[in-house]
Amino acid sequence: MNKDKSRNNATYNNYNSHLKRRKSNVTIKDVARRAGMSTSTVGRVVGGYGYVSDKTREKVRKAMKEMGYYPNVIARSLKTRRTQTIAYLVPSITNPFFSQIAASIEDLASSHGYNLILCNAGIKADKLRKITTMLLENRIAGLIHSLPSTDALYNLVEIFQKTHIPIVSASGSRKFTEVDRVMPDDVQGAGDATQFLLELGHSYIAVLGVKNSTTSKLRTQGYKETLQRRGYKLNEELIVEGSDFGEDTGYTLMKVLLERKKPPTAVVAFNDVMAVGAIRAIEEEGLSIPEDISLIGFDDTIARLTKPSLTSIALPIGEIGKVAIRILLDRIEEKDSGEPKKILLGEKLVVRDSTARPPARSDL
Repeated sequence: MNKDKSRNNATYNNYNSHLKRRKSNVTIKDVARRAGMSTSTVGRVVGGYGYVSDKTREKVRKAMKEMGYYPNVIARSLKTRRTQTIAYLVPSITNPFFSQIAASIEDLASSHGYNLILCNAGIKADKLRKITTMLLENRIAGLIHSLPSTDALYNLVEIFQKTHIPIVSASGSRKFTEVDRVMPDDVQGAGDATQFLLELGHSYIAVLGVKNSTTSKLRTQGYKETLQRRGYKLNEELIVEGSDFGEDTGYTLMKVLLERKKPPTAVVAFNDVMAVGAIRAIEEEGLSIPEDISLIGFDDTIARLTKPSLTSIALPIGEIGKVAIRILLDRIEEKDSGEPKKILLGEKLVVRDSTARPPARSDL
C-alpha cells in the first residue's frame, strides 16, 4: 500500500513539475537562446515551413523538451493556415498491405514532428466526400493516399490542388499524373511470377484479377508479355476477374476455374488475400497444393501464415511508405517545387511451399 502511495505521489509531483514548466511562459525566444539558434530558425522548426537541416531540427526539439515548451497548435494553424498533421487514406484498414505502408509513413512523419491521421476511406463516394471536408477543416499540411480511381477521388484531388495542399499517391490511382506517384513495378512482378511457373514446367497458367483496376491491368500485362515472349499462345479464358481484391472474390474465381473441363495447373492471384480464398476453393474440391495446383500470391503480407506457405511476389511496402512521406515532406517544407514525380520500385519473388512442377495430366 505504501509503495502504491509513493508511486502516486511521484506521479503527482512529476505532473506538478510539468504544470510549473508550462506556467513559466517559455517563449520561442527562450528556446532560441537555449539552442543557440536564431528565433527565425526555431520558428521554422516549430511551424514546419522552410528548409531546416535534420541536425538543427533535433537541436531545437531538444531545447524545447528541456524547457517544457509546447507550441500553440491552434494559434499556429491560424497563422500558417495549416497544422503539423498529414493524412493517409486507405481503401481498407484491414488489409495488411496498407497497414504496413501506414506504419512506415508514421515512423518518418513522427521523426519530423508531424502527426498522422489514418482514414479508412473505402470506395464509397459519400464517405470520401465527408473525409475531404474533415481534412480541410483540420487544415492538414499534406495528404498521402492508396485509393483506386473514382470520381470522388478526382474531386478530392481537384479540391486539394486548388488549396495548394500537396498530395502523393502511394500505390494508389495511377491516373492522376499531376500528383506525385510512388508505386511498385507490377508489370515486372507478374512477369517474374509467370516466368517462374514456366520454368517449373507449367504451360496452363491462370490469373485471378480485378475488373476496372489499373493494378490488375498492369499485372495482367506482365503475365501476357511473359507468355508471348516465351512463345506460348495466350488463352484469354485463363484470365478471370472479380469485383475486388477480397478473399471471397478469390474463392469464387478459383471455383470458376476448377469447374471447367480443363482447369489450370498453376494460378497467380493478384494479392495474398485472394490467394487465401483460392486455397479454400482448391481444398473444398479435394485437391492439394502444390501437388495438383501451384499457387502464387502478390504483396507477401500474409504468405508465410498460410498452409501451405505461399509463394508470393513481395512488394517493397515499407519503401513505398518511406519514399511517399519523404516526397510529401519536401513538398510541404518547400524543398521541392518541381514537376510531379513518378517512381517505380522493384518487386521480388519469394519462393515457398505452394509451387512445384505440374502433375502429369493427359489433357495438357
